[in-house]
Amino acid sequence: MRLALVLLLLTSISHGAQLSNAEFSGYAGWWLRNASAEAFVIAEPFPRIIAFRTLDGENPLHVSHDYEYIGIRTWFLEPTQNAQSPLPALQPARVEEMESGGLRLLAAPADSADLQLCMEIDLHETEPILYVRHGMKNLRNEQRRLALWALNVIRADGGVGVAPWLSTDRQHFIFWPNTDPDQDGIHLGRNALAVDYRVLPRHGWLKVGTDTDRGWIAFVYGKQALRSHVPHVANGVYPEGGGTVTMFNSTSEIFDGKARFGEIENVGPLSDLLPDNWLWMEQELQIVSDLRGTDPESWIEQLDAP
Repeated sequence: MRLALVLLLLTSISHGAQLSNAEFSGYAGWWLRNASAEAFVIAEPFPRIIAFRTLDGENPLHVSHDYEYIGIRTWFLEPTQNAQSPLPALQPARVEEMESGGLRLLAAPADSADLQLCMEIDLHETEPILYVRHGMKNLRNEQRRLALWALNVIRADGGVGVAPWLSTDRQHFIFWPNTDPDQDGIHLGRNALAVDYRVLPRHGWLKVGTDTDRGWIAFVYGKQALRSHVPHVANGVYPEGGGTVTMFNSTSEIFDGKARFGEIENVGPLSDLLPDNWLWMEQELQIVSDLRGTDPESWIEQLDAP
């Protein structure tokens, strides 16, 4: 019942977004537009959102033809990242227009992972807010335990990732084995965990995160921010150390000299998924403008407000 109410709400506030067939950065796809923002969606070679910006602003998302690490995509953890995590998001998708004016991307089944991906994408009627409903269908004849994972690939050439600590003020800093926690570019403040993507990682890449219960993580570029929110599940069991939000930064060396990129990521809780059933996660992305200050500590209160 709750899910039905949420879907009804999303449909009612996003109806009216203008949809057009076009091309962006060499990809064929569709623009979703309203009075303040636009998003570009592709279904081939795989389902992605490769642009989300205000009408007069820049696109914070990373776009490339060299690899699959572009735009906004859906992976999964079972219960940690493995070789199958990327596979459902590497299949071409069938496109359907929803009654609200948004798009549903239903990917071909990833047989080796026994999962099928769905992305439902909708733009608010007037505000720079994008709704993404990520789904995975269990194609095995057995129950599985997995978590959904929304990865937002951002440009690493100029910006800072920022996330709040738990609302209880407890600071739970999670870092992956390759990461040097003392390196320049990682900010551990009273209010904020941050990564400056302009600073190259010492060992090729770094990944950090925290178990914030506020549900959001953001990428700040200039006086704008891309804020990504996924509802927090209070008693949920989150994978890989309990991180609900994570940040990834890279050098070009680990991608054979190809352009480097960064990510801000939202992780869902582990859930038991029965055969032929869908697991869903709802993400809200918002472009926040006129951000004040230049320090991650000063951004937290402003980014909490939306």
